Amino acid sequence: MSVTRAKQRQAQDRINQAASLAQSLAKPVGGWIATFQEAIGMNAPALAERLQVSRNTIYASIKNEQAGTISLNQLEKIADAMGGRLVYAIVPREGPVEEIVLAQARAKARRIIKRTRAHMALEEQSEGLRSEAEMVEELAADIMREGRRDFWQ
Repeated sequence: MSVTRAKQRQAQDRINQAASLAQSLAKPVGGWIATFQEAIGMNAPALAERLQVSRNTIYASIKNEQAGTISLNQLEKIADAMGGRLVYAIVPREGPVEEIVLAQARAKARRIIKRTRAHMALEEQSEGLRSEAEMVEELAADIMREGRRDFWQ
């Protein structure tokens, strides 16, 4: 196994691990700032004082988090001021990360096979070909194994 493949496998394992943990973490309705404040019993004036900002800044930060417009940097500062730490990850919507790679390989293989079949049909050479599904699976495996630069194109 090449170093690149080993690094990719390690990254996939890490993402899959994060994905399984993320399934149990749904964003609270009021957002994480308000929920953490409530959990530790810290009101907005106390948090504002720790951050040396106004209460309005804290309220704005809570609204920004709820709207999805708060920066990670700001969220991290607020978490730190409350004795917490920010944790974030990008995880697959569904299933393991390998399924994303396989879906891309299959899509690429389908495009290649459709072009090839079209050319062969024009030349009347389509007799005796295996099923398209079999060909897609085989070519997709080859594409993933090769690790082509144009994989995501």
